[in-house]
Amino acid sequence: MNIARRIDPRRSMAAAIGWLMIALTLCLALAANLWLRSFVRATLLEQHGQRLETAAEHVNAELDTALLLRLQAVSVVAAMLSEDVQQREGERLKRSLEAVRRGVPDLIWLAVTDADGFIVAATDEQVIGQNVNQHAWISQGLDAAWIEEGRSPHERFLKLTAPVSNADGAIIGVVAANLSWSWVQKIVSEIRAAPGEWLLIDRDGIVRHGPGGLLGQRWREVGDPVTPFDPTVAGLGNDGSDLPTRILTRRLPLDNRPYLIATPPTTRDGTLRRLGWQGVVIQPVGSVVAFATDIEWRISIVLSLLGMAAAVTGIIVAHRLTRRVSVIAHSADAVLAGSATRIEVPQGADEAARLGSALDRLLHTLQRERDELRQLNAELDDRVRQRTEEINRLARESRDAAVVRERLRLARGLHDTLAHSMMAMLTEIRVLKRLASSRPDALPDELVRAERAARDGLDEARRAIEQLRSNPVRDIGLGAALAELAKSLSERSGLELDCRIEPALAALAAEPAETVFHMCEEVLRNVERHAGARRLSIRLRGATPDGDQPAADDEVALEIADDGIGFDPGAGAAGHYGLVGLREQAEAIGARLRIDSRPGEGTCVSLRWTQCGWRGLAGGTGAPGASSGL
Repeated sequence: MNIARRIDPRRSMAAAIGWLMIALTLCLALAANLWLRSFVRATLLEQHGQRLETAAEHVNAELDTALLLRLQAVSVVAAMLSEDVQQREGERLKRSLEAVRRGVPDLIWLAVTDADGFIVAATDEQVIGQNVNQHAWISQGLDAAWIEEGRSPHERFLKLTAPVSNADGAIIGVVAANLSWSWVQKIVSEIRAAPGEWLLIDRDGIVRHGPGGLLGQRWREVGDPVTPFDPTVAGLGNDGSDLPTRILTRRLPLDNRPYLIATPPTTRDGTLRRLGWQGVVIQPVGSVVAFATDIEWRISIVLSLLGMAAAVTGIIVAHRLTRRVSVIAHSADAVLAGSATRIEVPQGADEAARLGSALDRLLHTLQRERDELRQLNAELDDRVRQRTEEINRLARESRDAAVVRERLRLARGLHDTLAHSMMAMLTEIRVLKRLASSRPDALPDELVRAERAARDGLDEARRAIEQLRSNPVRDIGLGAALAELAKSLSERSGLELDCRIEPALAALAAEPAETVFHMCEEVLRNVERHAGARRLSIRLRGATPDGDQPAADDEVALEIADDGIGFDPGAGAAGHYGLVGLREQAEAIGARLRIDSRPGEGTCVSLRWTQCGWRGLAGGTGAPGASSGL
């Protein structure tokens, strides 16, 4: 009922303002979500279209480079055979051609012609002496290195030609070679397009490489163009207008689905342009839409979470703004219930202070009139009231002191566990916010790290709850509990540990020993998380003189030292209460705390106290094995 009343806008101004904040936040989040989804979809599709164009250009460039290397190899052969062609050394030319064929088995036929078009040497002796001026490749080869697609009744091949020049630069012949089609198929099969798949279209417009459903078909006649406002491309925009202008959409017969098609321009002097070939990259529209939809959902979730956070913040702010009025209302309820006699007046001169003051004066007047009617019993009632108020005050002070002690203990526990974990989660959330706008593709990995940080925080919270339930100091004594804590840290972090505890001090188990143990937990946790140390030393022994101060007979000294990076103890950090908590706990048990550290020189934490009143034993006995070094 109390919770229902606090969230009922008819009963609470803070609740009314909070619900208004929630409504406004939801409306703003919805509007921002609709705008961002449209903007992000357009941006993602534009970037994906550019990637598709880049993939198509890469495919064409890779195939063009492979063909150009083979054509340059023929040009090198032409340069090597220049002297033999000039001297008409037929046998030497034939041997040279055979050697080239053995070195490059993909060249299935080679021949050399003179400037008049007569074949003077060839790997096939039957064609020697023939005139090949009627072929286009001879005329092209006399001008520059040339490549074209050749066909015979039995096979397909590529014809490569290169001019042969003498020392004066005059053209004295042509080297021709046939490149096997199996080499072309091998090169084509090794080229990959990412994203999507790629098609090789020859000079006749026939698909020579690609998915099986398109092989052998004429590319211009395959599939149907997607009409504007087609439902299948609604995810790309009303009519796919979010895509770059060079990206087309066509429904292909592979699975009767629409595809994105990227056709880059060929290089003017490239081998693909001479062959009349074209590389085309295709990708299903559905995969692009699914990727954009996934990013939109992630943005929606982030915006929703931010909206919820803003709403919660608004509720908290509203509660703080109406807290002064709420104080008067709760005070009036207490007066009506008989649990208070005065209206609590907030400090200040605003409306809330004036209203509280007026109500308080009115109540005081009524009480005074009632006291006048009870004048005969005033003295007795006054004595009873004074004594009752004194008892209540003392009881409240006792309860408040217990509550303060318990709150301090819980605050230290929260600092030791949840504060560190929440800081790690806050850092991950900030990284996610930056990545959402700059690098959306990195969001999955960062979400995994955020989940890991949340899981680590949950584990620490569970360990903290377990420590609140258990009491190792009372069970086995301070020395043994400290030894087990140090051993656990060493096994978990790999620190080299030197732990030495005097047997006479191992079984301390009085309540102050529990405080010392919690201080050790905080110190060791800081060593593990911040010090970057390799060695850790722990000493629990009878105290020795500290400078000019002599040590008492019943004084105990605890020393924890590491060889880590150290820090400046005098430089406090806003929002961090580790050192403050240590000093508060030391003061609470009457101990002397000393922290010696410098950047780069490690840290030494010393604690000294007297055993007076500390001689409780764990379970009534000493803790065995607590004095041995680890």
